[in-house]
Amino acid sequence: MVNEDCNIAPGFTLYFSKRNQRFLLPIATVAELVSEADLATQKAVAEKAASAAAAPVVMKTTFVESKSGPQHENILRLRQVDFDLSSIRTDTKYDLSDAMTLASRLLAQSTAALDRASAAMSNDLLVAISMSLAYEHGDGNLIDVLNFLRDPLWDSAAQILQEFFQPQPAFQQPDAAHWMSVFCRKIRKLTTGEKDTLVANCYKHWTSAGQPIIKRRKSTKTPARTQVFDPDDLAKATMRVGELKDDRRDAGARILQNAHANSGNRTLPDTKAAHVRLEAAKSRFENLVEPIERLQIDLILAGAMKPSDFRVTPLLLLGDPGIGKTFLATQLADALGVSTEKISAGGAQGGFQITGSHSSWTGSRPGMLFSLLADGDSAAPVVVIDEVDKIHDAQFPVLPVLLDLLDADSSKQFKDEFFELQFDVSRIIFVLTANSIENVPPALLSRVEVFNVPAPGPVQRLRIIQETAEILRSKTKRKITLDESTVNSLSERVDIDLRRVTRLVHEAFTRAMQASDTVARIAVPKQDGKRSIGFH
Repeated sequence: MVNEDCNIAPGFTLYFSKRNQRFLLPIATVAELVSEADLATQKAVAEKAASAAAAPVVMKTTFVESKSGPQHENILRLRQVDFDLSSIRTDTKYDLSDAMTLASRLLAQSTAALDRASAAMSNDLLVAISMSLAYEHGDGNLIDVLNFLRDPLWDSAAQILQEFFQPQPAFQQPDAAHWMSVFCRKIRKLTTGEKDTLVANCYKHWTSAGQPIIKRRKSTKTPARTQVFDPDDLAKATMRVGELKDDRRDAGARILQNAHANSGNRTLPDTKAAHVRLEAAKSRFENLVEPIERLQIDLILAGAMKPSDFRVTPLLLLGDPGIGKTFLATQLADALGVSTEKISAGGAQGGFQITGSHSSWTGSRPGMLFSLLADGDSAAPVVVIDEVDKIHDAQFPVLPVLLDLLDADSSKQFKDEFFELQFDVSRIIFVLTANSIENVPPALLSRVEVFNVPAPGPVQRLRIIQETAEILRSKTKRKITLDESTVNSLSERVDIDLRRVTRLVHEAFTRAMQASDTVARIAVPKQDGKRSIGFH
């Protein structure tokens, strides 16, 4: 420091050091010292700036990072994700529908494993944030949505979610306003811990949608997919269901949310693997060889076609009760790796069971087929339509519904009355059963391939008895064997249907367990006045 007012000696001045020590130095010397100090300061500032530019930016740990772990997303990758907020038509009645479609398409690519309830809330929060940003900025992408959660101003998940309880321009349209009120009701039911988990899971869920595709092993084959539900139609149905006043609203909203999964797409079965499993089944179920071979032919053809052309000819199995007609459907579903459902065609509510009933009716509910496809992953589950020979005229006839289901064209636009929307059921595999062909409506016969299923013979019955016992041993961990004489006697009784055969084996096994016996003796029913064989 220089004291320019010092006149102690001409040509000299007082210089004050950093420790406030005083020195009498020549003015020229002091000027050199000041110049060197300025240069040193400038150099230090420049070095500090260069070091800061080279070092990674250390951001404040946000609430999301504290709950889900530090995030190091590839910004370039996330910018390339197809998620354009400008596609939401703001200030129109379509804004909510657009946001729902945008969200469902993104999350269809997500690799994060969430249960259905968590995935539904993740979808809702993504819709809410997307709507808010679209109205606030007019455009944006996935990074903008993620930054909404990562804003360092948020201290908790509750604070983030509380934002949607404030009036916002994004939710002024009637449908959007109602949707937001339902969303807020869901949030209010969450505990603080559940809110924390929700937001952290959502962040992982959304970022995983932009993950690069991991190179799979050559042996892993991605299942083919086909469109079953239209996302736009689902969004409109969601708005209609939101207007219901009772538990129908929550049940309908849950099913619709499930239908949104994978953007309304569902997988098709591996037909080659199914063909191999069905081939093995033929050696075990001799009375079902013909329908199995027909299924194999259709599956081979379907596997060679485009996913949109996948179709298996509906089968009608004729035969006495308890000979394995429904069992074939179970075997087929197992071979395909899909779920199965059963409908009684003779039921008074048969039509409504399939199509659903209009939401304006008390006690109305969605149709079974819509729920089956919405809740499952496959576009081709197996559906058994039982006792089609008992179809009768009723207040709610089932025949017109069945005719639409079994028609290749109309089944592509099947309507669920509860949701008032059309969806594609043409890939569902239908197996119809009847005791006799005489009472089957002719119009129905024209849409199916008919097979007569004979009763299983003694060899097949013996195998079924032995397999039933093996299953019981496996499940109970009991080393109980069947008495050979009663087993042989029961296998010869072709007059006893398979349901009763299985039940008799179960009863014998249970008695042996209760008596701590290692041998189960089957109580074979009497025949032609003879005494029954086995223990009573």
